[in-house]
Amino acid sequence: MFDELQIGGVVLYLLILGIVEAAKRFGVKDKGSFALALALGVFLFGLAKAIELGLVPANALPWIEVTVFGFGGALAVTGLYDLAKRLFPVDND
Repeated sequence: MFDELQIGGVVLYLLILGIVEAAKRFGVKDKGSFALALALGVFLFGLAKAIELGLVPANALPWIEVTVFGFGGALAVTGLYDLAKRLFPVDND
């Protein structure tokens, strides 16, 4: 049941949340955030279902998985960076 909620081992709803939060830092607000989440949800969950149904060519699957995994990894690293900044503040005075 949860296979369609992942691509390349990345949980899609967490990836969508991360992308929307990153977009907010670039100035996307209110309805834009909602529209982005909606579009990403339709696209990524639709893509996951298409993969599950065998509608995506086998030679495209590794590239899709690498791309999704890359986005997930990048978002994880930026989250760790923000956490480290809060835990270990640097006094530049």
